[in-house]
Amino acid sequence: MKTKQRTLIVLLVLVFLAGGAFAALTAKNEQAAQAESAAAEGTIPLSSFAANDLTELAVTYNGETNTLTVADGSWTLADDPDYHLDATACNTMVTALSALNAKRQLTEEPGEDYGFTDESLTVTVTAAGETNTFTFGAENAATGDIYLKKAGDDALYTVAASKAACFALSRAELFGAFNPAGLTCSAIESVTLVCGDEPFTLTAVSEAAESDRSADSESDSDSTAYTTVWRLADAPDAELDETQVSSLLSALSSYITAQDPHGDASGMKQLAAATVRTADGERTLTYYEGTDGYYLTVSGDASLYTVDAATVQTVCTAKDRYKAAS
Repeated sequence: MKTKQRTLIVLLVLVFLAGGAFAALTAKNEQAAQAESAAAEGTIPLSSFAANDLTELAVTYNGETNTLTVADGSWTLADDPDYHLDATACNTMVTALSALNAKRQLTEEPGEDYGFTDESLTVTVTAAGETNTFTFGAENAATGDIYLKKAGDDALYTVAASKAACFALSRAELFGAFNPAGLTCSAIESVTLVCGDEPFTLTAVSEAAESDRSADSESDSDSTAYTTVWRLADAPDAELDETQVSSLLSALSSYITAQDPHGDASGMKQLAAATVRTADGERTLTYYEGTDGYYLTVSGDASLYTVDAATVQTVCTAKDRYKAAS
């Protein structure tokens, strides 16, 4: 019996030692991975600040300069405050700059081309009252890293290519998709469409569910189930094509993926207008055809947005197409 106990104790000790060795190996591997990650990002500090300390970020890309300002987490395009920016893209830039490290520090060699031109990608960041400017050059063919210069610093640096990629965005690419009218399908109560000569209105109404319509009229009304259906205001008894109505509601609630910088629909052909009512009030969406595509304006909003042909086609559907086939 004592022999078995000693054997069991020895086995337990070996298991404990093996577990400790495995934990040490795991910790060592994690440290190595962290060191490798740090090396990949770089260890020479060029820019470091708390994200909340950034107040302005100016990016020049392909000759276009976009100056972004931030206050209380809200991003604004300095020369067009109504432009709807992609907050995620802006925050990614902040992350890249708040801990910008170089991988190598070099001395420029005479006659070497490092890709710095008047059209180079340039980033100027103001954070905690300090302003720094970084200019990205060409890619190092051997390492895949990007050459970089810091204003006021004579050295030449290389950084990971990912540090430059997040800034290489045009104004159009900085746009954040959203629904300018703030609509959702479930919130829409009625739609008045003007497309052609005859305006018409679609209205959401509550009706007793089909199973309750044949129930005894003297039954308890509190137990009656209701459902929301859509009807034509001037033909409330007409059954409508639910798919067609659903397509309209989706089109009116769809996200806009581009904002025209000119903001002017004058001279464009007006194709349709939809006055949408929700519990919060009314919004009118007006659709236009321009020389290079289709556009949208929303009442109370001075901006001009681009929309796709499918959205315009759905909004311009004729009244009779909403009626279900008999």
